[in-house]
Amino acid sequence: MTATVLRRDAHTTAVRLDTGRGEFTAETSASVPIDTGAAPWVPATYALAMRIASSLEIRTEDGVPADVDREQRAGAAAAGAIFASWFPEVDAVSMDAGLAGNDVVRVPGEGRGVGCFFSLGVDSFHAVRKHLDEITHLIFVLGMDLDDHDGSAADLAVKRAQAAATDLGKELIVVRTTVRRVSDPLRVPWPRLYFGPALAHVALCLAPTLSAVIVPSSPPVTTRHGSHPYVDPHWSSSRVRLVHDDDDAWRPTKIAEISDWAPAMRYVRVCFQQHAETYNCERCFKCVSTALCIRVAGGSSEVLSPDVDPDTIRAMPLAPEHSHRMEWIRDRLREQGDDPAVLAALDDSIAGAHRRSRLQGVADRVNEEIYLRL
Repeated sequence: MTATVLRRDAHTTAVRLDTGRGEFTAETSASVPIDTGAAPWVPATYALAMRIASSLEIRTEDGVPADVDREQRAGAAAAGAIFASWFPEVDAVSMDAGLAGNDVVRVPGEGRGVGCFFSLGVDSFHAVRKHLDEITHLIFVLGMDLDDHDGSAADLAVKRAQAAATDLGKELIVVRTTVRRVSDPLRVPWPRLYFGPALAHVALCLAPTLSAVIVPSSPPVTTRHGSHPYVDPHWSSSRVRLVHDDDDAWRPTKIAEISDWAPAMRYVRVCFQQHAETYNCERCFKCVSTALCIRVAGGSSEVLSPDVDPDTIRAMPLAPEHSHRMEWIRDRLREQGDDPAVLAALDDSIAGAHRRSRLQGVADRVNEEIYLRL
């Protein structure tokens, strides 16, 4: 696979990809000047190549090898080795690029700040509260879970992110990227593989402003995931250090730890149902479970009411893998002597998830039996 870094302007960088499965162009822009060289595209292109190619060539528009420093070369190889050991659908690949410098020389961070990815979600607020004193900038990205094409939902989220940053005394950086419009058509799994390299790409873009970027933790450390404390730091360059907020706290624990923090309760956004053009739909699993966890903790949110209607709980699609969290919520509310109607609705929702799990198990066994007889 060949990646050609394209010239744009001080706030925009782009790459043209010849993948063997077609030609794609990805572009990233920010509200601050960015690194327009090859460095930001190393994680974004290397992770794609691992899925669809045997090698990666990074070139300039003039057709010569683009410069990549030794730290990035070694880091990409290390990250690739971990992913290859985790996921059977990917392989480590060789990278052909120019060499920037003969040694690993970290560029001093003086005059630059420390950023933290900030989606307005639970993980983001939890990481920001932990590192509040060292963080200077919050990074809100459009093009990952939320896109410019989502209209008023995206506009509202950006406004809320700016308001939250102002309340917290931090500078907001808004980034727009189209990398997912390349990874999705190429069937590179987003949360399983590409999410972490895409975040690393954005972090490295911000080298003129930031010397370090904190990546909030999401799944437990035991989960093999595209953004992981074992992998994220390997995407660092000599200019930007990536720091995974290695906090293995369970999500209800994180919610409890921010439920008494006014900025989080004023601006938290957990909902992916952005096409409804609402901030939080208050009907999906993420909304309902977060609201009930806030209720367990005795908190109160301005944007996610803890007073969940029992009919909403029953109507909420509950996947079997999420039943454990809802059982925990139900048990805690029962200990607190909560509304019997809410407890009954939780019982019904959990029972429905268990039924679906049993039916799925039967279907899996039938499919396996049919496969073995073919």
